[in-house]
Amino acid sequence: MELREPRLYAPAEDGKGAVLLALRDPATGALTFPRSPHAAPGQEEVELDGKAALLACITLHQPVLPGVVPPLVVARLQLDAGLVVDGVLVGTAEPPPGTRMRAVLVEQDGALDCRFQALA
Repeated sequence: MELREPRLYAPAEDGKGAVLLALRDPATGALTFPRSPHAAPGQEEVELDGKAALLACITLHQPVLPGVVPPLVVARLQLDAGLVVDGVLVGTAEPPPGTRMRAVLVEQDGALDCRFQALA
């Protein structure tokens, strides 16, 4: 099955999760996600393991974009690599802030999407 956004994420080597595709500035170590074609020259392509802490989440009960079927839990997460990103959670539960999460691939309308799921 194809990835919906292959420029943003890829399957993790362990086959259980997803990695996020980012850039790292070799001089400063600063990360950029998502990768940008307009980044400064010399940026290194890196894979982030997709592990994060949940900062906040909210359930959307109204459609906000075509193809997005509510209810849908959107979240702000702090990746272990330090970046703060927005993502969509698996399921409809709203875990408490601080919950440990991991990026995973889920089938959605014939393609694989990246979602975040609580670590067991």
